[in-house]
Amino acid sequence: MENNLAPATSYCLVVLVTQRAIESMLENSGQGIYRDTHPWVVAEQLLAQAQAEQTSMPIIFASLGDAQGAAYSHWSSVEKIDVLSLTSNRWESRCEFGALNVVNPIWQDIDSVMHKSSEEQLLREQVEGIRTLRMPLQENQIHPYAICETPAFIFAELQTPA
Repeated sequence: MENNLAPATSYCLVVLVTQRAIESMLENSGQGIYRDTHPWVVAEQLLAQAQAEQTSMPIIFASLGDAQGAAYSHWSSVEKIDVLSLTSNRWESRCEFGALNVVNPIWQDIDSVMHKSSEEQLLREQVEGIRTLRMPLQENQIHPYAICETPAFIFAELQTPA
């Protein structure tokens, strides 16, 4: 049986959650809604662009372990993002995602994923042959979310028969 997910975008979202939140998501059929009090305006725009191109935008969940710091534990595809203005200075963002997939232990380190390079940097890399500097993600750069390059393991899993 083939994996039914659409091809992934070249970029993804990374969020930091507690291990308890991951366990709760897994108890609820492995899919759900992630809520944040920060307005995810750019993430909402990126999802609209991905949907217009008929691609899926991955989201990677990093969870806080015991004393070891954060590590990637699961990933999914974003289905919907709603940004709601509750009052003049209060927001709620709701990110709906599909079934969770486990991240292979060799990819669990936070710095195994790179920040998304700008469109201009990527164009120069493609047209001019100038290598773009890739910046590894750090734990303190995740909140409220980070926009990163989609790692190779997600592309590989999307192409692997289920």
